[in-house]
Amino acid sequence: MAFREIFVVFFLNTFMTSVYADILLETSSTWEGGEIVYPKGEPKITSVVLRIGEGEVTQFHCHPVPTLGYILQGSLEVEQKSGKTARFNQGDSVVEVMRTVHRGRAIAGPVEIVVFYVGEQSTPNTVLPENDPEFIYCDR
Repeated sequence: MAFREIFVVFFLNTFMTSVYADILLETSSTWEGGEIVYPKGEPKITSVVLRIGEGEVTQFHCHPVPTLGYILQGSLEVEQKSGKTARFNQGDSVVEVMRTVHRGRAIAGPVEIVVFYVGEQSTPNTVLPENDPEFIYCDR
């Protein structure tokens, strides 16, 4: 066993007495019950921290790739173009709607979200409907 391996085992046995893994979300559909479809092509995983100021509203947009969010801070109201709404709060994990036009609004304070996009090289993670007149990425 190499010195580095011995050190790592010593460190883990000495300083880490327990390891926990809490499932935040386990699902096979988006928050509104839609299908999750993985893109074909060369994979591209992206993560961002999205910050929305109190009362601010994002533009209507869609995600043509699976998108997972974890609310670090605040409360977010998500509104679909159809008018359907959902509310997500600090500590919530959610799979975003796919190809469905929606927007988010920070309510009762600023919102901070860690967002993970499970995409592919030739597909954008987020698309504005006006930039998709042929409905390649966003549904009508």
